[in-house]
Amino acid sequence: MKIALNIYKYLPTKGGGEGYLANFANQLVERGHEVHVFASKWESNNKKIHYHTIPSIRYPKFLKDVSFVVNGRREMAKYDFDIVHVVGRALGMNVFNPHCGVEKAWLKQDLLSVRCPYLRLLKRIITFFSFRQNYILWLDRKQYTGKGVSRIIAISDMIKNDIIRYHDIDPHKIDVVYNGVDLRRFNPDNKKEYRAVIRSKLSLGEEFIILYISNNFRLKGLSTLIMSLGELKKSGKDFKALIIGRGNDTPYRKLAKKLDCQENLMFLGHVGGIEKYYAASDLYVHPTFFDSCSLVVTESLASGLPVITTKYDGASGVMEDGREGFVMKRPEDHRELAEKISLFFDDEFRQKASISAREKAEKYPAEKNCDEIIKIFNEVASRNKLENQTF
Repeated sequence: MKIALNIYKYLPTKGGGEGYLANFANQLVERGHEVHVFASKWESNNKKIHYHTIPSIRYPKFLKDVSFVVNGRREMAKYDFDIVHVVGRALGMNVFNPHCGVEKAWLKQDLLSVRCPYLRLLKRIITFFSFRQNYILWLDRKQYTGKGVSRIIAISDMIKNDIIRYHDIDPHKIDVVYNGVDLRRFNPDNKKEYRAVIRSKLSLGEEFIILYISNNFRLKGLSTLIMSLGELKKSGKDFKALIIGRGNDTPYRKLAKKLDCQENLMFLGHVGGIEKYYAASDLYVHPTFFDSCSLVVTESLASGLPVITTKYDGASGVMEDGREGFVMKRPEDHRELAEKISLFFDDEFRQKASISAREKAEKYPAEKNCDEIIKIFNEVASRNKLENQTF
């Protein structure tokens, strides 16, 4: 098949959704498909892939979004593709795979992540009158209800339910395909190679290490984590929390200082070789207010790392509460989070959860994700071919 993949930035080294799409593109090429990537900015990591630049206006953000959508549709229309697969904000696709989920669902949770009620109200007002936000809401609706969209691939059951709830889409048009994970790169055996090395690099001994990764500290519940660490500190627990990701850490350092747990936190910024940090840690905590299906959760599970996340993380759909970790109902409940974290200080309990984590991840290899999506591609392509013949 001749397949177009559309994403705003195609940067394989970044990880997250961009890293996922790069891995997916490589697998499609390995299976003999002709793959074209359309992006405003891209890095070539496979000479067999065809790369196309979509011109977009960088500033203001409103024009950036509009120009990418308009130019992207025009550029992709120049070719005759069997499949046009979109994961972000674009039009002209026959397969929509929204990695960010439904905009209205995200907006609701994003507002709830603002702790101060006055700031929350201000943010609500600004959002209501924002040209860009209203355009995104319009585009979001059009992406799900457009006549050219044959199938929608939700990356979690949570996202499927949101699509049905907010856009009243026929459930039969939606397939749920959870993100896969590279089981070779993310593996419990990494502990033998990297655990001591990373801990030595960070001047850490055998204390209990909690890992947190995000580039959106507010939405992904860093305040909740720090408040829970304040509770753990009172109990005299010996631990360190590694905070990885880009963002303004000043307010979170202040909060940690106020709660007398600043010495227990290490802000590492962006790091390379994230699998090494999974290997060095004992528990992954992700008290997010919204995540369509966080890759860090499946990567943690594959690394044999127990996970605590929330029901607002689509990745929680692969977990069994109390087995590989825990799924919290309220992302702001720091006391519950502290109680859940404290259970993993028990070596036997943690080891059981670690084994279960890896077993669960093995059900979601990256190859399975690709196979399931190709099956959908084949169905869409066959249907289009039949309709064209009938016409």
